Amino acid sequence: MRRARDNPFAVHRVLRERYRLLPPEWQALLAGLARLGRRAAIVGPHGSGKTTLLEDLGSKLAEQGWRTHLLRLNADQRRPGILSRWDEDDFVLCDGAEQLSLLDWRRLAYRARRAGGLVITTHQAGRLPTLHLCETSPELLRSLVLSLGEPLSAPACAAIYARHRGNIRAALSELYDAWARNESTSSEGRSPSETRVAGGECRAGQTSYGTTRPPEAARDRPRGASRPCCPSDPD
Repeated sequence: MRRARDNPFAVHRVLRERYRLLPPEWQALLAGLARLGRRAAIVGPHGSGKTTLLEDLGSKLAEQGWRTHLLRLNADQRRPGILSRWDEDDFVLCDGAEQLSLLDWRRLAYRARRAGGLVITTHQAGRLPTLHLCETSPELLRSLVLSLGEPLSAPACAAIYARHRGNIRAALSELYDAWARNESTSSEGRSPSETRVAGGECRAGQTSYGTTRPPEAARDRPRGASRPCCPSDPD
């Protein structure tokens, strides 16, 4: 029986994969942030690496001496709660700013007016100038899977990527389930899950999220906390 902790797509393994920017690209990103007055947005769709990039940016800012403050918002937590009094030494990072109502957004922006900086992640541009646009590709998905130690053919990668409409987090979650069911993702041909799709048993956009698994597997399965990284040319 396969153990959940050995799954190459378990959350603790996926979290080791960081956003892929080269040192010159990080320098350009930080310079761009300074040009924007340290008020900017990381923009991209679900599962494109926004959270990972924001976290990595926070580490870079902390290395520069900033006091960073990360606010996490999602469908279950749409309001930031009680906001601190920030000053010029503080840098505020807000993940999931699209969850904020207009009133809550204005409240956050007002409270952060004296902070040294404010960077948000959001699905749509508009609330702050765009610092970085996160994008994904089948090639990115395949490079991540190979980095995690599993073979995946280019056609299989393209099919999974299309099925999840570019959401790499969801694609990795499907691969977690396939591995847990002892389905291989061979570079020589289709995996069993690909065969079912080709045979019409799975429609576009469907995943195996309903698969029954032991509690240990449920804990290790990639979910909202898992964050795929992106290559040097996306988000």
